[in-house]
Amino acid sequence: MLRRLIMTLIAAAAVGGLVFAFSGPTQTDDSNLPPAVEAVFPLSGNLELRQTQIYADLAPGYTGYLAIDGREVPEDDVQFVDALNSLTLKPGPGSDFAVLEAGPHCATVFYRQIGEPRANSASYRWCFRLH
Repeated sequence: MLRRLIMTLIAAAAVGGLVFAFSGPTQTDDSNLPPAVEAVFPLSGNLELRQTQIYADLAPGYTGYLAIDGREVPEDDVQFVDALNSLTLKPGPGSDFAVLEAGPHCATVFYRQIGEPRANSASYRWCFRLH
């Protein structure tokens, strides 16, 4: 009976430790975002699941494109929602971006005012880890 109680306590402590480890605080300080970039995800410095969406939300009047780990994401692999000015990585089958390996990654959003040439794009880069 004592042995069963001890095993139950150990199991409960292990589950509690896992919950604590994965529910820690996330970085929410977006003070370093340029005015044209309203939000990005995953947040800089965060540890996220490999299945997480990578996106950038631009201010009204801006458009842009994404790069992951220094490689531009083809237009076919990005969903741009005009009404929200958001760019989301949505890779198709066979895409180089279909599977991002576990480990550190950096994303860059290149942005410019609508109507401006692509050469006038500015950029914002953020890094995160996937597991």
